[in-house]
Amino acid sequence: MNKTLLFAALILLNALGMALGASETQTQPATGTAAPDFKVTTGDGSQVSLKDYRGK
Repeated sequence: MNKTLLFAALILLNALGMALGASETQTQPATGTAAPDFKVTTGDGSQVSLKDYRGK
């Protein structure tokens, strides 16, 4: 019984911690503003940038 109660308490505390961590508000970018530029590496090793696709 004690092991079951301890396990249930740990699960409850874990769920509470996850819920509190997920509730933080994040700022959203304003509509109409440009997205920040970033680069990614493709499967063949070349790099692609967001600015490469601007205006397309």
